Amino acid sequence: MLPRIKKAELGKVHINEEVLTDDFLLHANGVEKLEKIGRVGTKELERLLLHDPEAAIFGSGFKGKVKVDSSVLDAAKKSKIDIHVLTTPEALKKFQELARSGKKVVAHIHVGE
Repeated sequence: MLPRIKKAELGKVHINEEVLTDDFLLHANGVEKLEKIGRVGTKELERLLLHDPEAAIFGSGFKGKVKVDSSVLDAAKKSKIDIHVLTTPEALKKFQELARSGKKVVAHIHVGE
């Protein structure tokens, strides 16, 4: 069942009955907690790819402070994945939009700035 995003605010995101204060991976089957990071590298992309997505979303924080390495963007393009790098609130909206349209989507969400 698609995770229900209830509220997003700096430092926490409310999904289903859970309040997440650490970074997380969001997909159709739920949520996986992650370590907080300041930069998205190939390790994070590899974790996303385990879910065989059609689209990958990176929530770069509420103020867009997390950067995505160019190597990640290049690798995603080569694998024909539709990739989006957005602030966390926009990333959560895009996840819902794509998931509801039937696309297999995975999002790496940063809850900080």
